[in-house]
Amino acid sequence: MKEFHLKEWLAPVWKGGAIYEESVCFYEDAMGKEQGGHLLYTPKRISKITNHDGTVEYEEKKDYEVTEYGIRRTEGSRIPVLARAEYCENYTEQPWAGWLCMPGKEQFVRILPNVYTYQALVTYEAEGAWTGCIPERQGAKLVHTYEKLEAGEPLHVVFFGDSITAGWEASGADEPAVDMGSLAPMKVQSDRYPYMPVWAELVTGKLRESYPQAAITKDNLSSGGSTAKWGAEHVNELFDRVDTPDLVFIGFGMNCMWDPAEEFIGYIEAIMNELRGRNPKCEFVLYPAMTANREIETYQNDFMLTYEKALQDYAGNHSGVIAAPVHSMFKEMEKRGKTYYEYSGNCVNHPNDFAIRLYGQTIWETLCK
Repeated sequence: MKEFHLKEWLAPVWKGGAIYEESVCFYEDAMGKEQGGHLLYTPKRISKITNHDGTVEYEEKKDYEVTEYGIRRTEGSRIPVLARAEYCENYTEQPWAGWLCMPGKEQFVRILPNVYTYQALVTYEAEGAWTGCIPERQGAKLVHTYEKLEAGEPLHVVFFGDSITAGWEASGADEPAVDMGSLAPMKVQSDRYPYMPVWAELVTGKLRESYPQAAITKDNLSSGGSTAKWGAEHVNELFDRVDTPDLVFIGFGMNCMWDPAEEFIGYIEAIMNELRGRNPKCEFVLYPAMTANREIETYQNDFMLTYEKALQDYAGNHSGVIAAPVHSMFKEMEKRGKTYYEYSGNCVNHPNDFAIRLYGQTIWETLCK
């Protein structure tokens, strides 16, 4: 049965307390050694650990043992292990795989959308405090948006970004999107446990819940594979299809994270300028992309933190613009021991449900007053 757990999905992980269905993964590293099982906090009490679809509940001592950093598998555990051969393959100059190569180009990482089947879901009481990056509430800067919300007036929100904003890998995705090449409308769809919508729908749902008197409408013009340059080139054609926006969420970077920061921010500014030509009171939420798989050489020297700072600097110097520290929150997860395959949705550059929730939590907190 499908259930909508908006409260649990958007509960900020940085506040600790009850952590709902945090994903972990056990996997073989390059040396064949088992890794994984890392939780964001030391588990004070584990309520439940299930397989990816909730049909198998794992038992302590039989399937796992609790450790200071999370859990570890026991001998004979039913918790699966992601074998290295499942997500790595020898590189023989396949033309489509070059960008996925590890250093040395002997192997590449497969795009593995079913990596979620190797991930277990842990619900537990957290011990300890989050001491790193915490999103700052910046909604007071969105004067026109909150005037409409608080007066119960119509508010039209639009999401514009790459595949992560479109919602790829969300278990319950049912989201309009755009084909990058043809610009034709399309849908991102999935139908599996826990049936969680894309983060854009989570944030919109929270807005509607918080301001039930306002008529909030939403469009998503995001496209898999797109870059900030693509967004600037096609902003007018795509926004001609929807009602004039009042609030626009802009998130590019995963597919262009090697461009100079000044070039990146220039494209973002061009998008905003075009949209403010349509509505001078239009306001914006900007955010960079999450971390990608650092085993892949392509992703070892990106400018994403520089992009995040550029977005924050821009927001700090312009009215009606705020910036969410999405990349820093993912870096914080890494600092707390979380490994990439535990929150990845495709082993390469997409978030799984738990990481999609972090997107939603971070952006919602930034949006709040």
